[in-house]
Amino acid sequence: MSRQKELPARSAVPTELKWDLTLLYPDDQAMKDQLEQTVSQAHQLHQLAGHLGDDGETLLKALQMSKSIGEALEREYVYAFLRRDSDTTDAQATELYGVAEQKATEIETALSFMDPEIVKLDQAELDRWLKNVAGLDEFKFALHQIRLQRGHVLTVDEEQLLSRLSRSLDSADTIYNTLNDADLHFGKIKDENGDTVELTHGNRSQFTESTDREVRKAAVLAYQKPYHDLRNTFAATLNSYIDSRNSIATLRHYKSARQASLSANQIDEQVYDTLVATVNQHLDLAHRWYRIKKKALKLEPFYQYDIGVPLAGKDLLRTTFAEGKQMVMDAMQVMGPDYIDGLKKEFDNRWIDAAENRGKRSGGYQIGVYQANPYILLNWTDKLYSTFVLAHESGHAMHSWFSQHHQPSEYADAPIFLAEVASTFNENILTEYLLNKYRDNRKLQVFILEQSINGFIGSIYRQTQFAEFEDTAYREQQKGRTLTADYLDQISHQLVEKYYGPNVKLVGTDTQSWAYVPHFYMNYYVYQYATSWAIATTLSERVWTKQPGALDRYLDFLSAGGSADPITILKRAGVDVTNGQYLNDSLKVLQKRLDQIEGLLNL
Repeated sequence: MSRQKELPARSAVPTELKWDLTLLYPDDQAMKDQLEQTVSQAHQLHQLAGHLGDDGETLLKALQMSKSIGEALEREYVYAFLRRDSDTTDAQATELYGVAEQKATEIETALSFMDPEIVKLDQAELDRWLKNVAGLDEFKFALHQIRLQRGHVLTVDEEQLLSRLSRSLDSADTIYNTLNDADLHFGKIKDENGDTVELTHGNRSQFTESTDREVRKAAVLAYQKPYHDLRNTFAATLNSYIDSRNSIATLRHYKSARQASLSANQIDEQVYDTLVATVNQHLDLAHRWYRIKKKALKLEPFYQYDIGVPLAGKDLLRTTFAEGKQMVMDAMQVMGPDYIDGLKKEFDNRWIDAAENRGKRSGGYQIGVYQANPYILLNWTDKLYSTFVLAHESGHAMHSWFSQHHQPSEYADAPIFLAEVASTFNENILTEYLLNKYRDNRKLQVFILEQSINGFIGSIYRQTQFAEFEDTAYREQQKGRTLTADYLDQISHQLVEKYYGPNVKLVGTDTQSWAYVPHFYMNYYVYQYATSWAIATTLSERVWTKQPGALDRYLDFLSAGGSADPITILKRAGVDVTNGQYLNDSLKVLQKRLDQIEGLLNL
């Protein structure tokens, strides 16, 4: 998959580079037919409304029916979701996704009576049912999680109303993704050879890392331009999304949307504040990195568009998709036969959609299907970065795969706080593998170390910067401020300036630095990239150095899914996130990497 002047249509992408959705359904109609059956089952379950407190057998029946409906709906919804993301310009796929959204809302509304009724159950009576009703004990932790929301679950009528409104309340996310992936165009620029090439989400790094300063400048400014041109639309969309989250938090009697988001996963808000405070205490490490690059590249001034230039040269260790899969497979041998068997299934059975095509969703992600298998979206570029993305998303996939094989479906999804640990763990393992493989090659050592340092910068520093931005935006909107483009530019500029430090001269518009972030439409998600990178650094070092019991504890972590609260699961794996020491330990590794690369560069 080499650089292309224009993106191909979806139909022109080779089959082996596209995911196999027939593993879910043979065609769209088969999915629609099954979805109708799931809707019917949801209405059957709704007939138990008002009776969950009658006896333990009725409660068990409702929970089992809900579980079955959830498994089926996941499969149906993910099928439509992947069809749409394959090509957001495909009207048939977009319509199918709309049907899935509509039916999911209908199902959610039909089942909305359950949480309020479960919350109202008498604890002593529930304890007796758990002890005496065979099969109910499976749902003990799930019931505990629901009952933790006492005071935040509304009446049955209010829950039904919120369910009916969910599509409207979530519409900003859909609008943003359509705008960003289907309607946004960055125009064409000239590459190093003077050829005119279309700039896209997927290929922009090829140009921003160019050794030709004019090429990377043109790429950065061209990428910024449509975000600036549509800055008021992006601001209105983000304002609408944040307003909906703040409104729901208020309706559910939370102090803030942040409290609502974190408490749902039993995460103390102090974890968020500790992250921001600790990273701010260590901004000197990020500033040091930019100082190293500025000095090594001999650039004065050192512009924002100079940051991506690789110190060891351009495009070392380029890998095709096939080569990238083999590199990840080789690196992960340390994980043992069960893990390798899961990876082999992923690589050999088209669980991955690799090639970029016109209309395809940008970036990369993994999504699991309990009744089938995980799916991964990539936009491959043959750069080593893409291999790291493959390792990252494969970490997610193996987390899903292991938990699906060790947990019932209600516990198969790991809490969001844990979701990025398994992915960044794989990135760290890949780094250690490459540093060891090329330990006698100074140039490649520099190249690989830079990849690792960029991981720390991108995951800990950039995501904490985003977390500060997001929290400020939520707080201000909650106070009654409209999040205009000018205001969002203002707070983003202050943060970008703080995190980049004195060695980087900013260029262009401030809008792109916040408008291009799709995770702002995931309600307090970004901070977890930073915490997860720090946690994964500790766990991966233990596994790579073969510390006794480390691999078994990590595989148990993958297998645990959401069967306990995230703090408990991490403690079993050997990491305590109730204090900031894990962050300090992780940043010590960054400091070591900076020392290593500075020594190799003789600076």
